[in-house]
Amino acid sequence: MQSFREALPAPELLSTVTQPGMEVFQITTNPDAGTNLFYNYRQTLHPSSRFVLLNRTARNRSQLLVCDLDDDFSLQPVTSDEDSVSRGFHAGACFSPDGRFIWYSAVSNDRFLLRRRPLDGGPVETVFDLPVSRPEFGGRKIFDSRWTSFSHDGARMKSVVCIEGASKYYSIAILTFDLKRMEHRTSIELGPRAWNNKSQYAPCPGPKGEYLICAEDCYSMAYFDQTGQWRCDTLPEAEKGNGSRFLIDDEEGKVRYAYPVGRDRPRQNVSHSAWFGRSLAMVFHCDAFDTAPHWRGAIQLAEPVPADETTYHLGRHIPGGRFIELTRLIRRPDVYHLFVSPDGTRMVCDTIALGYGDENAPTRYIYGATVRNDSEGPYIEPKYILTPYSSWSPYGCECLPCMTPDGKWILFNSDYPGVNGYRGRRHTPQVFAVRGFEFP
Repeated sequence: MQSFREALPAPELLSTVTQPGMEVFQITTNPDAGTNLFYNYRQTLHPSSRFVLLNRTARNRSQLLVCDLDDDFSLQPVTSDEDSVSRGFHAGACFSPDGRFIWYSAVSNDRFLLRRRPLDGGPVETVFDLPVSRPEFGGRKIFDSRWTSFSHDGARMKSVVCIEGASKYYSIAILTFDLKRMEHRTSIELGPRAWNNKSQYAPCPGPKGEYLICAEDCYSMAYFDQTGQWRCDTLPEAEKGNGSRFLIDDEEGKVRYAYPVGRDRPRQNVSHSAWFGRSLAMVFHCDAFDTAPHWRGAIQLAEPVPADETTYHLGRHIPGGRFIELTRLIRRPDVYHLFVSPDGTRMVCDTIALGYGDENAPTRYIYGATVRNDSEGPYIEPKYILTPYSSWSPYGCECLPCMTPDGKWILFNSDYPGVNGYRGRRHTPQVFAVRGFEFP
């Protein structure tokens, strides 16, 4: 497919306090199409650090793009014209571990498809083709496909799917695939409480050699009303599993481990998380922001501990659990989305600050951090990068900062309309890139 370019320099995002020598670019500038990075950060960044996958939505159709960061941000379509991929940053897309292929999931013509295309060009190939009506779910149908990822050894792959629920709430399931035998392996239904499940295969085997998948209980359930509008209902405080993070095995889908974070009070949810290097450890923040003597968010690092369906919801009260606050040396920490480099030595984060809406956009910023150690354990040393001036409205304008494996590029979303030569408007997200940032 033919490549094209849209990028503009974006010095408007620099300021008197940004690092000298840093450059900012607006990679995507089509004012009629919203373009996003993905929540499944790590596997949408090529191992070589040269390419990144993007999702573009225009005229009620979404497609995947691959951006060549070293070729003046050239863009090339990935998906076939007939494919229907999920919109925005929830779509299922990733590079293969060896970097040779781009994989993605789609639901088209009553079929669930896992497809791939060579990075260097060539036709799209359908690797797995399943009917959307699933006998293992009592005939309920898949109606959307989302986050995909590879196992640590590249031998297995998974895709999150949305399926018809037993009530008005839709349900979430995980399909796993054996890439050696090239067959569908297991189907695991997590239920409607997992609607925001950004699950990924763990970047290493479990303590017993298991293939583990992270999952979460969202403390809420989602549905589409009679007009097709997405809605979400919060569950009563007494319900268990409020915002928990845990690990399931990919054979039976049973809870094997959980993370001892959150739950100092009933509705304190564990919010965004990221793998900490190539281990089972993860970093988190809690959306109640009452996990430290600060009114903003603390970053917490935790190892999983053995758990099951009766204990995974206990948070920091799980027997044997402990966590360490990476922001303990920062007087007023602030965090929302987190990204950790593959070697666990650097982080890139954005902030929640005062809330949603255009009027608060200037209060949010992106920072980089180096992970250091003292007698108590790891901590971060942060450094300001820039203010992205994104409205965060709709959710597609969440910044979702990430960086290439070599640290050369830092990428983020924003609907900032002020770049010279760009004729866009608020609430149409675009992708930006930073070059030249030096970590502390």
